[in-house]
Amino acid sequence: MNKLTQVPWKNVSFSEGFWGTWQQTNSSSTVNAVYNRFYETGRIHAMSLEWQEGKPDKPHEFWDSDVAKWMEGAAYILYYHPNEELSQKLENIIDLIEKGQHESGYFNSFFLTLEPNNIFTDRSAHELYTAGHMIEAAVAHYYSTGSERFLNVMTRFADCIEDAFVINGTAKYTTCGHQEIELALVRLWQATEDERYLELSKHFVDSRGLDPKERVFSVPNGTPPADPKVRCYVHYNDSYAQDDAPARQLPAAAGHAVRAMYYYSSMADLSREYDDKELYDACLRLWNDATLRKMYVTGGVSADRYGEAIGAAFTLPNAGSYAETCASIAMAFFAQRMFSMEPDARFTDIVELQMFNGALVGLSLDGTGFFYDNALESSPAYNDFSRGINDKRLLFPHYRRERVFECSCCPPNILRFIGALGEYVYATENDTVYVSQYAQSKADVQLASGTLQISQETNYPWTETVTVKVYAEQAPSSVVAFRIPGWCTTPSVTIDGTVVYDNETIAQGVVMARGYVYVPAALIAGGTVVLNFPMKITELEANPLVTEDCGKIAIMRGPIVYCVEAEDNAGVNVFDLTVLRNPQYEHQMGEIGGVPMVLLNGKAAVRSTEGWTNTLYRSGSSKFTNVNFTAIPYFAWANREAGDMSVWLNKETTIS
Repeated sequence: MNKLTQVPWKNVSFSEGFWGTWQQTNSSSTVNAVYNRFYETGRIHAMSLEWQEGKPDKPHEFWDSDVAKWMEGAAYILYYHPNEELSQKLENIIDLIEKGQHESGYFNSFFLTLEPNNIFTDRSAHELYTAGHMIEAAVAHYYSTGSERFLNVMTRFADCIEDAFVINGTAKYTTCGHQEIELALVRLWQATEDERYLELSKHFVDSRGLDPKERVFSVPNGTPPADPKVRCYVHYNDSYAQDDAPARQLPAAAGHAVRAMYYYSSMADLSREYDDKELYDACLRLWNDATLRKMYVTGGVSADRYGEAIGAAFTLPNAGSYAETCASIAMAFFAQRMFSMEPDARFTDIVELQMFNGALVGLSLDGTGFFYDNALESSPAYNDFSRGINDKRLLFPHYRRERVFECSCCPPNILRFIGALGEYVYATENDTVYVSQYAQSKADVQLASGTLQISQETNYPWTETVTVKVYAEQAPSSVVAFRIPGWCTTPSVTIDGTVVYDNETIAQGVVMARGYVYVPAALIAGGTVVLNFPMKITELEANPLVTEDCGKIAIMRGPIVYCVEAEDNAGVNVFDLTVLRNPQYEHQMGEIGGVPMVLLNGKAAVRSTEGWTNTLYRSGSSKFTNVNFTAIPYFAWANREAGDMSVWLNKETTIS
């Protein structure tokens, strides 16, 4: 088992380029939009513990987690973009938490305000989930500012948790219904070097799934849970909270997708730190099941909207998809941790897929609107008809982004994800630095033999080339490993114009292994490395077992999944569009909402509407009319007038 270490987000800076621009939007728009909505809805004030019966904005049991994720995102932003007003908002919330913390170390604004006698009695109440997010926020604040104030507050809380769940056993349940504390405790251990927190994380993972009586989300014989707090419009089953079996025996990726991915991430953390082969094998089994049978082409991993859950194998509805933004972010967490144990591009390819598609679609181009769930096919007429009929989950709109949700986990999650994107770019092991993601950036990288500086110049993902400079005077024996994206079929790597790797060439000293090209720094020797990743426009088809996508194709260029939206295709029914066998694809730079991006054009056909008046079905074949169509990046849809959208398109075929 390998043990790679991610280069910290603090050591990586995005200048201009795709992600540099998104981080600017994050710091100027998103962080304020999320804070303002949380302030207006009472989430910030709830941290003061001053709410009283009869007042508006009654606190909710997991509001603290929403605020904590905002705090974590703000901490990242403040490191790169110092802002006194933002800093004061963050410190004011820390003041409230520090002031309100119980003498035991406990803090939860809901329980301390409304149910102080019920602390650690209800497994479904998200107490350890919210604690975990506050711990992650404290770790980020510590790394960003150097101050230990918030970190000390949260270590006291972690000590309280250890006392209640391990030392004295006063808690009335063994593990939290919603995982998060497990991975947060690993981060706390990394920040404090106190082994107790790593051991506490292991305790929670090892204890999960052992006691059938703890399965409060189980639905025996189809009967809803007895607890009214969890009896709602969500469908529960034995795997909903991943406690149907112990971690090492979990048979398949299942249940609530965010819970699952947070849990699997912590399992990966622990398998790495404890060299636990059995736990790693379980992680790999779950990874393969999720990515090879249950993941959308966009990276979405929750197909079942009734349980916010990972669906059945090959069951991937498009209009009814859930594909929660938080789940895509959590899948990136899991992928990165798997990569830390096995440097294989199959893991970092999924990180890239989430970065550009599954996660990013959750945020509007101006950084102020959010999707909770993410459709792959959307019709405003259908959604407007369905709103409030019988499926309450359709109250989450499929075709326009919202400013805040009643359950508003996704907005601050995408905020913190973009804020810390630097930690996904590079990783190290001994004297090897792995370049896993491509973005205009600079980084200081600490290797076993010394410090290495590396920079990228690129307009990726719109252009095909990445120019890399490596300054390795202090680490002359180092090796640079470049990821070859799985979508690229004809890559090349050159040094000062000389090819050192392509499909026909491997220079002496260069190694290709598991999707990475390993180039000795001595071979680079101060030269310029140019990575060329030709971005052919590709039509993907789904496994025939994915019945919704039979006879259809999805379009990709580079790492970007595309969709067809009504706004660009006036007068065309996008659901009736049939891409021609020879679509004559073209691409050009364009923009949506002032944001530059590559747009695609192609040839298709649509059925004539002639003769269909007052007719629902008829015999015979319709005439087709050839049309031009435009496709846009999936992450950019729903930023203009509402209209139909589809990722999967009909395809003209010749059966042979």
